[in-house]
This record gives sequence, structure tokens and C-alpha cells, in this order.
Amino acid sequence: MFILSEVTQWKETRDSSHKPTTLDVNQYGSRWFLLNPNRFVNIKVDGTGSSFLFSENHRDRRENLGFIKCNSTVEEIQIAHDTEFFSKFITLPICPKNDPLKTPVDTTIDESDIAYFDAYNPDPDNFCWMIYNYKAFKRVEVLVSYNIDQVEDVAETGTTTTTSSTTSDIREQ
Repeated sequence: MFILSEVTQWKETRDSSHKPTTLDVNQYGSRWFLLNPNRFVNIKVDGTGSSFLFSENHRDRRENLGFIKCNSTVEEIQIAHDTEFFSKFITLPICPKNDPLKTPVDTTIDESDIAYFDAYNPDPDNFCWMIYNYKAFKRVEVLVSYNIDQVEDVAETGTTTTTSSTTSDIREQ
């Protein structure tokens, strides 16, 4: 199962990028991600949360691991990792050419190929980015016509009709 987590630090050696950005940290102190815990290694207690190494492409042995520090506890990560997905596949409405004005196309992807979801876009209440691996070496970023809570609901139940804790309420605090 994916885990919704408030990430306070994410360092990538592959491209020297940082998620959350300095702007996120200065304004909000963090950024929310829906992460796939099958990509975590060396999970450690870090203050009230945890830290771990994260692989965006777990099939490529050349992939450098990123360092993540988040508010999720080691126990929460273990529970999420041990919880089964509704299905081994997830069907999500993906915007063609990442254009939110185009009609989304329902696309089915193996849940193990998905690295994470990120709500960092101009309309996080209606869209999120999905980062996944196509085959072994191709990293793909697509715009999904669901918010992170809806994606989490689809992964858990196969539908968006359930309710979960809303990240938009949490982010506004």
C-alpha cells in the first residue's frame, strides 16, 4: 500500500535536486507525497518520524538512492508495506501529453512500477503527478486527473468514493 507522508527533506544524488524545494520548506516546512514503500531501504527512527533511502527505479542497479526524512514512523511504514493493494494494478485517469485541458485516458499500471505521487502543481485539488518506471530504465512523469487523496482511495478500495484524511486541509495549516 502507498503511504501518505509529510516529507521534510529529500536529497537526490542523481540530479542534485531537492524535494521539497527550499520554497516549500520556507513556506510550509514540508511537502506531501504518496510514496511506494517497496522502494524504501535502511529505514531508521529520526526524531518523531523516520528517514530512509529511496529508489525511484528499483529495477536499475545503477540507480542512486535518494535520502528522505518524513513524519511517518517506522511502524506506519511497515504497516503500509505489509498491507495489500486492492489490486496489483491501478487504473488512473492520465492527461494526454500532461495537458490538464485534454480529456484524461484511463490507464492501468502495475502498482509496483509506481515510485510516488506528488501534488506539486497549480491545481493540487484536482491533479497530481505520478512518477513511475516503464520497463527497467525509463522514468515517466504523468499528470493524473485525481488528487492524492483520490489516488490513495483507488489504491485501497478500487474507487474514489471513500474518504481519507485530506492533505489539502493539512497543507493549509
